Amino acid sequence: MKISQMLSSDLMFTNINTQPDKHPIFFYKGGINNDVVAKMKNLIDTKLKTTHQIHYKTRSILLELAQNIMSYSVEYNALDGEERVGLLALDETKDTFVFLTGNLINTQNQATLLAHAADINARDQKGLADLKLSLIKDNLMQKTKRAGIGLVQVAILSENGYQLKIKSINAQYAYLTIAVTIFKNS
Repeated sequence: MKISQMLSSDLMFTNINTQPDKHPIFFYKGGINNDVVAKMKNLIDTKLKTTHQIHYKTRSILLELAQNIMSYSVEYNALDGEERVGLLALDETKDTFVFLTGNLINTQNQATLLAHAADINARDQKGLADLKLSLIKDNLMQKTKRAGIGLVQVAILSENGYQLKIKSINAQYAYLTIAVTIFKNS
C-alpha cells in the first residue's frame, strides 16, 4: 500500500508516489527511538541514489523530524510509557524526496505551531539563518535546549520550507502532520 493510500487525501500532500509498483523508502508508525532512527538512516544510505549534498540533506532532515517527535509527541509507547510514538515516512518521486511525519500534540500548542510555521515559511534563506541565530541566543539565555530550532533547520536544509497541518481530535489532542519536500536538483 502506498503512503498516499494510507493518509487522508485532505492532508494537502500531493507529491506522494502514485506508481503502483513503487513503495516508499520507509513508512513507520510506532515508538521512535535511536535504534529506529538508525535503521531509517541505513535505509537512506542504501536506497537513495543521489548526490552527496541531497543525501546529507535527507539524513539531516530525518534527524530533525525524528527529534521533533521524540521531544514533542504526547503519545507514548504503551509497553514502556517513556518512548514517544509517531509516524515517519520517506517517499520518492521522479524529482523529489518527500518526508511525512505525524504525531499527537496538545491542542494548546496549535496556535504557536501554526504561527511558527507561517513565520518560517515566509522567510528566505538569510531570514531563516537570522531566525535560527535568534532562537539559539534565546535558548542560551533561557537555558533551554533547541526549542523551536528544529523546524527552522528543516526549512534551511530543504530550501523549500515545509507544510504543516493540524487536525483537532478532541478538546485535549490534535494530530500534527508535517510534509517536507527535497528537490533532487537543488
